[in-house]
Amino acid sequence: MSEPVQSATTGAEATTPALEDARAAVISFLEKMPDVRQVNVTKLAKLDAEKGTWEAEAEAYVPNSLIKALGLPTQKEVLDCRPYLLRVDNQLNIIAYGRRDLVGK
Repeated sequence: MSEPVQSATTGAEATTPALEDARAAVISFLEKMPDVRQVNVTKLAKLDAEKGTWEAEAEAYVPNSLIKALGLPTQKEVLDCRPYLLRVDNQLNIIAYGRRDLVGK
């Protein structure tokens, strides 16, 4: 679970977090998942300006499970890309997430 972030801003700024803050919240959330080596945010869009919610698409890179299970020696670690779809509220909490290929649109 993500932890709430207190904001020092007031007025309209308090309802809509900045783009970079939402991006940082997504990266921080995905980096806490097991075996994640790298996270890239590929898309970030404001869903609702009044509620201050964002929708993000991100890629999390994890070790290849087959190579890991077989114990095959490699010179470089082989990583698989797992795409995620996440929603961030105005408090910079992740309110929903899932694998992008499994989330119905």
